[in-house]
Amino acid sequence: MERDFDQNLISNLWKEHEAAPFPQGFRAKDVSGIDFVLLDADVAGCVDTFLRRGNLNLYQTAILGLSYRDLSYVIPILNDEGREYFWRLERLAELVLKSVALKNENGTN
Repeated sequence: MERDFDQNLISNLWKEHEAAPFPQGFRAKDVSGIDFVLLDADVAGCVDTFLRRGNLNLYQTAILGLSYRDLSYVIPILNDEGREYFWRLERLAELVLKSVALKNENGTN
């Protein structure tokens, strides 16, 4: 039951994210070497793959884990517009990583 809830939450957050415009002032901007456009693209690619395939491979899981770490680092220093946009990405990354871990722990793909 929890897995279905997480899948629905991921799908709903993803739809919300796809409809949201990229925040102004974050293109060609980075903090401590963390590029916001690349961060967005990395998480988006992993979430999209997860929703289409139901799981991620090891490389994708690593990319998503690193992105999650980077998001947790930059979010506290962002303005309101950026914080909302990137918080949603952080939440998506967290939920997908949790789902991937549970699937791998249970031996399901």
